[in-house]
Amino acid sequence: MSDATILFHEWQQLRALRKRFLEGSASKQDYWESLRLLELYDQTFAERIAWKWQYVLLQLHRLRWQPPTSAVLDWGCGTGIASRTFLRAFALPDVRLTLYDRSALAVKFAEQKHREVFPHISLLPFNDTAFQGVVLLSHIITELSPQDLDALLQRLRAAAAILWVESGEYHTSRKLIDVREQLRSDFHVVAPCTHQGRCGLLAEENAPHWCHHFAHVPQAAFTEKRWSEFKARIGIDLSQLPLSYLVLDKRAIPLLPRLSSRLIGGTRLYKGYAAVLACTEQGVAEYHLSQRHFPQVYRQIKKGEADTLVSMQTEQGKVVHLESLAVQEMRKA
Repeated sequence: MSDATILFHEWQQLRALRKRFLEGSASKQDYWESLRLLELYDQTFAERIAWKWQYVLLQLHRLRWQPPTSAVLDWGCGTGIASRTFLRAFALPDVRLTLYDRSALAVKFAEQKHREVFPHISLLPFNDTAFQGVVLLSHIITELSPQDLDALLQRLRAAAAILWVESGEYHTSRKLIDVREQLRSDFHVVAPCTHQGRCGLLAEENAPHWCHHFAHVPQAAFTEKRWSEFKARIGIDLSQLPLSYLVLDKRAIPLLPRLSSRLIGGTRLYKGYAAVLACTEQGVAEYHLSQRHFPQVYRQIKKGEADTLVSMQTEQGKVVHLESLAVQEMRKA
């Protein structure tokens, strides 16, 4: 967030914009009324979205995933925060970036921001061939009608890879699960899933659950005055940053070890144990994790620092072995 002063009426504009997103009315018309509003958004809400993308990209780095091409499409780009964060994370040669948004003003703003950060970047006009590269989508699913979403998915089938990040709300996550099911016959699922089969959350008994995760919130969000003012003016809890995401790739991907699990959602802590929700090839289920047997993991979960991709064994609903896959790989090296 910039140190530049945000005026009272500008905070009102940001609150009004957030209200449109929460009410689901943002899809009705172009809400980018000025370059200044785009700048305000980029300094505040977009920076929080960048933290979500950083979380997803960290998961991909842990899987040793690399983009299949330097051609990138940021679809529904807004201020371009998704593609800026993506390009910072990967040292791609000769990047060819296409920015698309229904708002010409947003595209103009995003192009300017990219040129500031990446002076030698090639910015290409949007057309259907842009879908053949890496496609980034960020916080757009609630703005699409069912017909618009179907049309988008049809075009996405041409992509080399798809990285899709959304909020961590129940209905948004469930929509992203539907996207996964519609596209998994055309792609390999890279993350967050540990398998290529039907999503275990679609089982009737898992209807109350949804696939969401929590991004790391930097210390600056709790120590800097600008974020304190943002919290007070907008009324957002900065301590947690839930998200849902999906990464697909046309290329074959390395299989994860047989006992791989993805911990999802918010783990419930009780005296002496934690209830962890885990996704495996066999399905999604909740397991009892003993604090006495896994003190370090319990502490990491309590602090929000536990790895979500783990090797896990269970017996009769209880965890008997759990280890971060990253730690396991380090031991093999």
